[in-house]
Amino acid sequence: MSTTPEPEQYRTDAYGTPCYRHTDPDGDQLLAAASYVPGDGPGTGPGIYFRTTRAGTSIPLPHLDQFIARLQTIAEFARAEAPKEPQA
Repeated sequence: MSTTPEPEQYRTDAYGTPCYRHTDPDGDQLLAAASYVPGDGPGTGPGIYFRTTRAGTSIPLPHLDQFIARLQTIAEFARAEAPKEPQA
């Protein structure tokens, strides 16, 4: 078991939700976090919320694999936290 703390960009939010934070060389920021949009139809249900600064942000290629892995973790969390379908 590793005792190394998670990198800053992998900190959870105040509710314990896994997040990914990134600041590019220009100072532009990205936040990705689990989300759930209630309702029926397109665009509802579990998902991933993205927020960037006005100019948007970029992730360098050397960080891309880590970003994709964290998105998978966030998506798994969102699915697990989503309300369960009633059993028939």
